[in-house]
Amino acid sequence: MPSRRDFLLFGAAALVPARLARAANLGAAAVSAPSNAVHASPIFPTLAKFEPPSGCYIGAFIERDSAVMGNIPAFEELTKRKHASYFTYVGYGRPFPLEWVRKVARNGGAPHLAFEPNDGLAEVKDGPYLRSWARDAARVKCPIFLRWASEMNGPWTKYGGDPALYKNRFQLVSRVMKEEAPNVAMLWTPFAEPAKYIPDYYPGDSWVDWVGVNIYSVYIHNGDVKRPSADEDPVAFLKTVYDLYAARKPIHISEFAATIYCKGTGQDTVEWAIEKTKRFYTALREQFPRVKSVNWFCLDTVQAGLASNNYSLLSDGRMLATYRTLVSDKYFLSRVAFNAKEWNRPIKMGTTLGQGGFSLPNRSNDDILAISGAVASTISEPFLRGLKNGDVVSGDLELWAQLPIGQKARGIIWQVDGKTIALTNREPFRVSVPRERLIEGEHTAKIIVLTRDGRQSESSEVRFSLE
Repeated sequence: MPSRRDFLLFGAAALVPARLARAANLGAAAVSAPSNAVHASPIFPTLAKFEPPSGCYIGAFIERDSAVMGNIPAFEELTKRKHASYFTYVGYGRPFPLEWVRKVARNGGAPHLAFEPNDGLAEVKDGPYLRSWARDAARVKCPIFLRWASEMNGPWTKYGGDPALYKNRFQLVSRVMKEEAPNVAMLWTPFAEPAKYIPDYYPGDSWVDWVGVNIYSVYIHNGDVKRPSADEDPVAFLKTVYDLYAARKPIHISEFAATIYCKGTGQDTVEWAIEKTKRFYTALREQFPRVKSVNWFCLDTVQAGLASNNYSLLSDGRMLATYRTLVSDKYFLSRVAFNAKEWNRPIKMGTTLGQGGFSLPNRSNDDILAISGAVASTISEPFLRGLKNGDVVSGDLELWAQLPIGQKARGIIWQVDGKTIALTNREPFRVSVPRERLIEGEHTAKIIVLTRDGRQSESSEVRFSLE
């Protein structure tokens, strides 16, 4: 019987779940097949690192999608297209994700790392940790897109709010990568909204190789039925960033997705998502010649217990058929151009890997996806974090509360099995529950948020067991 590692790293057909095999039998495509003619695009006089003269790389985030769980061959079998790049998230202070990077490179892709200083900018320094991390990146000798401290213009990050400090730290990281890891392209990626703050955080042309943007077509904002967004145009969000920077830098759609199911309204929104996706990918081909990479965020955040939108294009045959047809156009590229000899330099000693390797102490164990814009900007209710449905816990409970943007709490009640175990009245809203306070067996946990306007709201219950 294949192991989980085999499933993640090797071939598709024998390991793809039965429901995916059924989903792959899609029937007629949801959109007309594009022409196979090679599209003519303007050739920009000075190409950035790893920028193709024309066309657009396709990529995706698939690590947490329950259908493939990071299995690249399985994903490419379902989409019928090899992808040029795959991305994942790494917290600043953690070791370089060598095995994941090797997995992507082994499958012919360029790793795209969202490297996030989620404990703030004060710890970002030119020192052994960062230097060793950069040398680890250099050792793999493949093209890497390094998206450092993205979505800085969003209120959900701990590294926004001070543009001068942010730019200083971005420049520092970029300088270290230039000195240690010539195979790394620095990617600067704000969130599409709020757009008015985006220029404040731009570190400067000398420090940025590609300009990115994260764009989500959501059916309602923050899961709130009183804030409909179905009429918003993702192309308009792109145009804002494109008009600001495309004359100077290639544009990288670091994350894109459209809501396939909306928890807030309880609606299947597949047809709506198909129209948004068709419009967006078609516009890239026809209107935005310097968008050189687009990456789909493939995850059902509802099923994962993270937020209110299903973005998994693998969860519906109609959506998958649409995506298949769109990316079958030769304009969308399946490999990042890379001359290893051009970027091959001697690498200094030092590593973040293995026994005695460098990492920063007291790293948060927070789920990094929970504090990404795809989740944090879309939740409509409080979430108890630190536990997921089905978790088996053997130690202390380390819990934290995530609130919708704009919700102000004057206190949070923490409950296990309907009984209050803690009360907090100041940020950060976190509690540690010693193991000895709970008995073995099945349990439920939730939080009750007391808001400053005199109301209260509850999270959904999380079921877990203690061993």
